[in-house]
Amino acid sequence: MFADAPKRVRSTETGVLLACAAQVVTTTVHHVYGAVHFGTPGRYAAVVIALALFAVTALALAVSGRASGPLRTVSWWIFWTGALVGFVLLFGTIEGLVTHVIAPIVDGGYPAAEPFDLVFQGTGVLHVVPAAATAALLTRLLRARRQASPAPA
Repeated sequence: MFADAPKRVRSTETGVLLACAAQVVTTTVHHVYGAVHFGTPGRYAAVVIALALFAVTALALAVSGRASGPLRTVSWWIFWTGALVGFVLLFGTIEGLVTHVIAPIVDGGYPAAEPFDLVFQGTGVLHVVPAAATAALLTRLLRARRQASPAPA
């Protein structure tokens, strides 16, 4: 339909991957700082999860760009779903929005085990930014793919 649609799909996929990478950086800084500052080494697990999820997401995108047929389709949806579920919902919505914005408002403050710390809470809230970017890019990506697909006869 549009001559530049495949190019837009590729550039938007790259944008999604970059937004996911930004979420990994935010998650790493936040959880490493929290582990050190609050003496809670269990927070390092979130860094491992974010890195593993990013590796799977990036690998799925790479496979979808080189494969054909069902493998191409399945790997592309693994990429898209990993970005949505992992980086938008898990890290952005639950970790960022719910844990660091909504819960302190509803609870009237921060828990005693984690008193307010500007760096910790700031990087926690910051999770929302790459999540919002990823969500917007994923929506744009679906539209661009739809435009790039030939219309049924």
